[in-house]
Amino acid sequence: MKKSVLLLSLFGFIHFASAQEHQIIQGYCKDENGKAIENVSVYVHDSLLVSVTDEQGRFTYGFAKEGMKLRFAHMVFEPAYYTIKEKDINGKGLTVRMKTKSHELLEVTVTANAPHIAFDNPVMSVIDYTIREDGIYLIVYRRRNSALLHLSFDGDTLNEMPISSRYKRLNKDAFGNIYALNDYQASQIGFIDYGNGKKGMMNFYNSMSRKTFQDKFSTILAAIDSVYITGRYFYYNKEMGYYRHRLGNDEEPEPLHYIVDEEARDDIWLLLHTGGIGANFWVTDPIYNPIYAIGDKFYIFAYTDRETIVLDKEGNELELHPLTFHQYRKWNGKMEPDRRWKQKMMMDAARKEFYTFFVTDGIYTLKRIDLKTGTVTSVMDLSGYPFAQNLRIHDGVLYFIYPTGMNKRKALYQVRVE
Repeated sequence: MKKSVLLLSLFGFIHFASAQEHQIIQGYCKDENGKAIENVSVYVHDSLLVSVTDEQGRFTYGFAKEGMKLRFAHMVFEPAYYTIKEKDINGKGLTVRMKTKSHELLEVTVTANAPHIAFDNPVMSVIDYTIREDGIYLIVYRRRNSALLHLSFDGDTLNEMPISSRYKRLNKDAFGNIYALNDYQASQIGFIDYGNGKKGMMNFYNSMSRKTFQDKFSTILAAIDSVYITGRYFYYNKEMGYYRHRLGNDEEPEPLHYIVDEEARDDIWLLLHTGGIGANFWVTDPIYNPIYAIGDKFYIFAYTDRETIVLDKEGNELELHPLTFHQYRKWNGKMEPDRRWKQKMMMDAARKEFYTFFVTDGIYTLKRIDLKTGTVTSVMDLSGYPFAQNLRIHDGVLYFIYPTGMNKRKALYQVRVE
């Protein structure tokens, strides 16, 4: 690792000097349901932009002072204000709640393929949803109560079950099981089986504490039949190891693939050896190299190494393709990440296709990934729906949540992908 003595000395001096002046405040912006809000602008003195939240809703400001007033602004949410307290300095527990604006939808040119509401009920607001081969599952809020709905892909309600308003999230694990989550509990959604191929009433089964659920399923990333893959981060989240497991087998998991972000690892090494990691050090985000399972194959999108790796269920490499759409070449020939790409992907398991999206000023542009070339093709943009939430694709249809009407209600929208 080639680091000059001069650079180390300079870095150490700058860090020592700045540590005496900087007082960092770090926190999160969330909506009424506890979901992270991305692209919130954070201002000081009501006009000086000092930070913008990332996809986790996280913001950081390095020159905070007690009594300083922050303003949080977003196109979809009411402005929020917060006065910095002494306990917030160099802390990480601050959460700012923002309320959805009461507003009409932006005027949109109507086309044959324009987004439209997939589920429309004037007294229900969609909190969260997920999709499986047997339909769409939603948590909705209705007046003072909440309900869990199971819809067909035509929008017909197949099942409805009243639930506690504490349930705010739906989670589909790698095996296709769906859970409703609140702050304390995770409950699996199931049906009474009459034995004639028909499903009966929907109900909760296999309830467990949320901690147990996270410990059991959070590391499982993909599954095929009796084989599943777990992932583990190392070295300040800059290294990722994948491991193959077999259901019902007590043997040690077998290493499947290992990915290292060399450049970020060097940066952290520099901080470690110049005293830069301390109370004010914010651990860098995990490297983004997702793995998916379709049919009898695993697909690793190794963005760090700029390649897509296709493996069989035994972990043997079948194909290797370039992966370049997330970067661009600067004038000096150096490859740089495209900041419009938000490190998120979507899989259409029904069609065995992969998608991603770029965001510019809150407008999402959906792009289809070409596995062979590692490039992308734009398929649509949601210009009339800035900051759409929870984008998912199933069988060629894009779904998302967006506010509708004047009563802060949110609806599930859909549009067919061209």
